[in-house]
Amino acid sequence: MPFGFTHGPLVQLANSAICSFFREIEVYGTENVPDRGPIIFASSHANMALDPAVLSNTIPHGHFLHYWVKDSLFKNPAVGALLRNAGNIAVDRKTKNNQKLFKGTFEALALDESIGVFPEGTSHTEPHMIPLKDGTSWAALEYVRYLKGTEENGGPKKGRKALVIPVGIAYVDKRKYRSRVVVQYGQAISMEQFEDQFLSEQEGESKLAVKRLTWMIDVQLKQMTVNAPDWDTAYAAQMARELLWVREDDLALKDYIQVSQTLVDLFTTPDESVQSLKTLLATYHRLLTSSRLSNFALTDISLSSTLDPSLPVSLPNRFSTLFYFLKDTLTCLIHLPFFIIPMLIHIPVYVVGYLGASLVEEEMETQAQMKVVFGLLLSLITYPVLFFVLWGALRGLALGVVLAAVSVWGLGRYHSQLIDNNYNAMKRLIASWRLLIGVWTPRPEFPLPKFLESYKSFAPDPPKVAGLPPSSQPEKYIKPKKLPSRVLVKHVLRTRLQAAKELARVLLEMEASDGSVNASFWLAEEYDGEVQKPTKEEEGLNEWEREMSKGTRGGKEVVAFLRARGARLGVGKHEEGHWAASSGGETEAE
Repeated sequence: MPFGFTHGPLVQLANSAICSFFREIEVYGTENVPDRGPIIFASSHANMALDPAVLSNTIPHGHFLHYWVKDSLFKNPAVGALLRNAGNIAVDRKTKNNQKLFKGTFEALALDESIGVFPEGTSHTEPHMIPLKDGTSWAALEYVRYLKGTEENGGPKKGRKALVIPVGIAYVDKRKYRSRVVVQYGQAISMEQFEDQFLSEQEGESKLAVKRLTWMIDVQLKQMTVNAPDWDTAYAAQMARELLWVREDDLALKDYIQVSQTLVDLFTTPDESVQSLKTLLATYHRLLTSSRLSNFALTDISLSSTLDPSLPVSLPNRFSTLFYFLKDTLTCLIHLPFFIIPMLIHIPVYVVGYLGASLVEEEMETQAQMKVVFGLLLSLITYPVLFFVLWGALRGLALGVVLAAVSVWGLGRYHSQLIDNNYNAMKRLIASWRLLIGVWTPRPEFPLPKFLESYKSFAPDPPKVAGLPPSSQPEKYIKPKKLPSRVLVKHVLRTRLQAAKELARVLLEMEASDGSVNASFWLAEEYDGEVQKPTKEEEGLNEWEREMSKGTRGGKEVVAFLRARGARLGVGKHEEGHWAASSGGETEAE
């Protein structure tokens, strides 16, 4: 399975696309990756074609990857030829005939090359990883058998057994333009510990070895990604993180996974105060989404008095919203002269990317891919056209072609340098406009409880998957219902303040009482918590046959952990300058 001439250009094209879409990509664990194969990289898969793009462009030591790709994509002759030339291997997902898959995989591994695999089998929109398939484990262990050889296949083969390296790709917001990504390479898993059992002639032992390997991959992947049991828990953890770290960059990417999983675990704790806070934070998330606002966009907007949705807004408060709108408008106008040329050139790219995402509004895992693909296609037209226009204008100069090329390259770099500040300024302007509309032309009769209840009507009970534990059962993604700003803005601001103060209260009480909260077992082990022992019903089961172990951490330790990573948490609700009242919400008389 040699790599053809298309592999390198496709990787470079993917690198350009992801670097344009994501603002920051940080990579950890590269010391776990040997500089020589054969290696099977088993990656999490939550973001369609962006996952292989991120994986190929963060992999250390210049490894090229042969990806397993579903065979339906090979049916088109042109696409099939491109995929094969790039070194991809077809997977027959209907008949599950693995002969061709293993043949191509073994040919690549025999050349000390590497394979890229997504053991979940498909990209998805779930608040947690979906159960892994065993194909990765079968391939790695069958390659061991292949190296041993038989008389039929020519005896023992030269070559080394493949290593399996789990890779976690965690997106801060996988749909969001200019968001951040953290990629972590896990500990290499050698086949020696499974070899004897897999090659045993005893019935069922091979399958048990495969299950053990799949379980080890699963454990590492979950340690390198964020997994919540349901959407409400995921939303609550996200909102708590955004309230505790006022700006997105305040939380270092190296801490993102552990902090997010700590908050997820916290909201699975069966405590009345914690569960009440979880509901409030999930409500805040739904209100933000439906009003097309973000918590970060509201960070710099603070109001001096309570905005009770049932009461008229005072004249000073109305003028304060006008002040913020004028201030943000002025900021954008100041930036505009420096950004006008790259903005005008790239507006078609932005619009086409947005339209691409709108085609798959209900498929969260596909939206970023559509934005990238549509934007990239138009960029591949825009930049050459711009080059030829400039070349035509400079044709009379001896170095016209060089000047045109340098100008186009420089424009692209200039755009990349300015896009983040201008994009954030525009988001603040839109937020202040929606705030202005919501305060000056509100709809006070809006039935908020009925609106929140309507979310349940969009998500009928999903079919249960036989054989999966409750925590792994799929949950239907609920498409947010968009409403005009004047309907929800006051409810958003009110709920924001309530959520921030309740979050502070719960965490401070947790710190004072030093009770215990739920924790993933790897976090419990790392931070001196306790790991729960298997129940009597689970004692006779193998590790992969029961739900993953849980644990607990001390409440005081959890709050100290959050503080140490920059969480903004005051020391008392009644203290002057309390963070909840000054973090973009309105102050409230005690």
